[in-house]
Amino acid sequence: MKFKKLIVLLAVSMIAILGLAACGGTGTSSKAQNVVEIQTDKSGESNNAKGALPIIKEKSGLDLKYVPTPDYSAYQTSIQQSLSTKKAPALFTWWTGSQMDNLVENDLLEDLTEEWENYYIKNGVNEEIAKSLTIDGKIYGAPLNIIYNGVFYNKEIFAKYNLEEPDTFDDFIKICDTLLDNGVTPIGIGNTWQSFVWPMALMGSMDADLYDEWTEGKAKFTDERVKAVFYKWSDMLAKGYFSEQQQDQVKDFATGEVAMIYNATNLLSGFAEDYGFVSGEDIDMFTLPSMDDGNKPTVFYEVAPILVGKNSKDKEQGIKILRSYYDQDVQQAYADVSGMASVSSVNLKDPISKQITEEANDTENFNLKLRYYEQFLPEIINLSIDEYWKIAADPSEKQVDSSLEAIQAEQDKLNP
Repeated sequence: MKFKKLIVLLAVSMIAILGLAACGGTGTSSKAQNVVEIQTDKSGESNNAKGALPIIKEKSGLDLKYVPTPDYSAYQTSIQQSLSTKKAPALFTWWTGSQMDNLVENDLLEDLTEEWENYYIKNGVNEEIAKSLTIDGKIYGAPLNIIYNGVFYNKEIFAKYNLEEPDTFDDFIKICDTLLDNGVTPIGIGNTWQSFVWPMALMGSMDADLYDEWTEGKAKFTDERVKAVFYKWSDMLAKGYFSEQQQDQVKDFATGEVAMIYNATNLLSGFAEDYGFVSGEDIDMFTLPSMDDGNKPTVFYEVAPILVGKNSKDKEQGIKILRSYYDQDVQQAYADVSGMASVSSVNLKDPISKQITEEANDTENFNLKLRYYEQFLPEIINLSIDEYWKIAADPSEKQVDSSLEAIQAEQDKLNP
């Protein structure tokens, strides 16, 4: 009898163990096989995609699950430690520039060049965006979303002083002068990392080709043409066109402390929720005009790439998800919630998003450039941000020369 009881107990234990294994998320169950996780440091993405997820499932047969890790350092460490193993994520969000380059150098990313050619471009993803995700002639990323930058302005303040969106750069300067004459600070300059914004915007306005040379390392920070851009910025600073460094640029704009700020379209939902601003009625946006009427103005963009872990056991499912992600219906659902999209064919409800997206995709009349922050090594970015604040504090040609020489000296050390 004791022997029979022992057999029964062993059998029950074995069943329990097998049951636990089946529920333990090992990837062997049919349920687990139909779920693809996307690792991200962007905690709001699961909400942005809430309307898109059922459509992705319908089109791909797979559930997409967002797994956020909002802490930047913890996220970066976790991803880097897993990428060389079979536990590598099938999909994860990352950053363009040197951080993406390092992953490619270590052969940790799946090549998506053919996916772009066969699926993404055909579904309406702007071909220009691929340039920021291309390394050594191959495309290694796909856009989570695309955020465009432009000049927000307070329509009530503009109306009070009979101001309209500028058609030329001279018009823009006249707007600044009119505001100054009436005791209004024209432009909020921002804080912390935002010091690069106006040098970038002005170079896009003065010489978009020079911007490419500069960010590709073909033109030095000490190049006389680059200096000319910073001299223009320092002159505008000295004239009082910009505010002091702020703790909350958005709040100062929203409360009318400043009339304009240069920033990105992902602020729009916050303007609506926190301040009750209606796009196109209370606030609007324009692209900074070119200083030369014969040149195209420049729209700067940010892109958070989705990457595919080359060593992931689920990478084929991840690739399948991405084929669905750029479907018109999926992107429309994403845009309806977030106000952003990765394709040009969606109907954006927000008039500001709609306008600047149309401009960004109008390559005949506008340049489209990846913003400064993603273009250089982190050491150069961090140093340059500090040096640009020195220029903001002392807007003189002497300080411009000193700051640009310091940045170039560091650039030379890193790239001898």
